Amino acid sequence: MGFISWACTDRGQSRHNRTNSTALPFPQAPIKVPVKRNNVRCEDIIVPIRWNPRILLSILSAVLLLASPAHSHEFWIEADAYRVDPDQAIIGHTKTGMNFKGIRDYYLPHLFDRFEMIDADGMRPVQGLPGDIPPLNMTPRRAGLHRVIYQSKTKTVHFEEWQKFADYLIDMGLNPPLSRHQEMGFAPNDVTESYIRCAKALIAVGDGVGQDAPSGMPFELVALTNPYTTPEEQGIRVRLLWNGDPAPNTQITMFYGQNETLQIVKVHTDSTGQVQLPYLGTGRYLANAVHFMEAPATYETPWLSHWASLTYAHP
Repeated sequence: MGFISWACTDRGQSRHNRTNSTALPFPQAPIKVPVKRNNVRCEDIIVPIRWNPRILLSILSAVLLLASPAHSHEFWIEADAYRVDPDQAIIGHTKTGMNFKGIRDYYLPHLFDRFEMIDADGMRPVQGLPGDIPPLNMTPRRAGLHRVIYQSKTKTVHFEEWQKFADYLIDMGLNPPLSRHQEMGFAPNDVTESYIRCAKALIAVGDGVGQDAPSGMPFELVALTNPYTTPEEQGIRVRLLWNGDPAPNTQITMFYGQNETLQIVKVHTDSTGQVQLPYLGTGRYLANAVHFMEAPATYETPWLSHWASLTYAHP
């Protein structure tokens, strides 16, 4: 058993082991990889894994990704196939990245609060061993629409330049709160934010018949129409929920990827939290939204964001 530790924290200090480098234990000696880049750090993470040399390149790539303003990257569940036969396994990965390209994550139970698959018969936890890849590998119990959800534990990120923080907020359709940040006694080059990921994937087993529904995640995209049973040219209609209530006037960024091409469309929810996601062609889709707020007093950071994502495919 080994561990990966990458430091991403403010002021070069970790709440855990006070280091600002990444240690990757090897059978004989560790190496260290600096992880501070672009004046952004995210919180220190210690990851237990079952050591396997074949994943070294993936680990190093992930470290470099997380060392950038990682929290401003999308997080999603990507299925190997969005439509499977009833006797086939549902296999998928959690990913962190940009523009629908990302680093595959491992099955790491200490990093999530919920990782579940839901069908018409109810919910089953996604189970595995720390370090498993793919993290999602389950046999369906029946045909129909299956929903996979993932809610992360709270993580933190620190920006040492206000403009980088402001740029990410603007890209997500949000207003940078500089005046309020200074009113709270923080300098523009001292921005620490907590964030939580709320990801969902829709996967068709057999006929794929069924309906998405709220799962109880704090920030959630809910498909009101089924992409596997609705005429594809209609796209799908979704509702964005914040703590179970509609989230109006919120930007949703949609990514469509097929044959190495990428299209990005930005839409906004109406007064009821609904919006139509257009059909752009056969292939996979990712919808992403961000809810940003002043953090409650129970948090150690002044700001808190929730990231909702929804992945699906049009056949």
